[in-house]
Amino acid sequence: MKKIKKYFGEINMTWPRVILLALITAVYTALINQVSFLKDTSFQDISIYVDWWILFAVFIIVNCEKWWEAALKCFVFFLVSQPLIYLIEVPFYAQGWEIFRYYDYWFKITLLTLPGAVIAFQLKKKNWLSVLVLSMATGYLAYASINYFRATMANFPNHLLSSIFALGLAIFFVFVLLDKKKHRIVALSVIAAVLIVFAQFTGPDKTEEIYLEEGSWTYSMEDESVVVMEITDGNHVTLTAKHDGNTFIRFKNTDGTEINYYVTVSGGSIWINLLEKS
Repeated sequence: MKKIKKYFGEINMTWPRVILLALITAVYTALINQVSFLKDTSFQDISIYVDWWILFAVFIIVNCEKWWEAALKCFVFFLVSQPLIYLIEVPFYAQGWEIFRYYDYWFKITLLTLPGAVIAFQLKKKNWLSVLVLSMATGYLAYASINYFRATMANFPNHLLSSIFALGLAIFFVFVLLDKKKHRIVALSVIAAVLIVFAQFTGPDKTEEIYLEEGSWTYSMEDESVVVMEITDGNHVTLTAKHDGNTFIRFKNTDGTEINYYVTVSGGSIWINLLEKS
């Protein structure tokens, strides 16, 4: 554990290392997102969800000496990596540069890294405030693990690795970033509490949204008893779970583009898998 802990506090996080990490993560994320048989699996979750990016952010922050340094370097890491992901994907995307419309979400996260890194810098103090700050991150990761597990149960084994990773990362943070036994016990208790609350007292997501490319779309559905679908603004699709089961949905644009989805509803929860696009 001592050898691992040195990577979270004893590395000189220079600017070249920050930029190099941003380039590596961006290239990997963009390329893994192009592997068709990995669609809707744990391997591509890095391009949609923040779990891995929390790890990268914490890695940068705890290896900085000053709070302002942590804020700037974390901000620049996201400012470089996120748009670069979309830039690399432009040649693979049917609508080219329009892929940057999805960057809005990550741009907001990038801005939040400035105050977020200042807060997360308290992790270096390894006191009760550190426990509080860490619990915000580990609480989210525990919640994410539950959501991934529910997705896995609906379409096994998709997202199983993500479920294990999210929970494992939360526990890993506790033992790597906290030194005192009492701090670790409290932090682990928070993780356990989040797991129990969200597993027992929250329900599945009954609606999902799909944002199709610009145009006017029509659709055909194999089994209309599974979900209720509404299309607004020509390309904004809202699916609401109706009955447990599976169905295929085909969307067709006026330019001839076709997109096929396989939709699963289980226990009131809805999951969407992109099958193919032509």
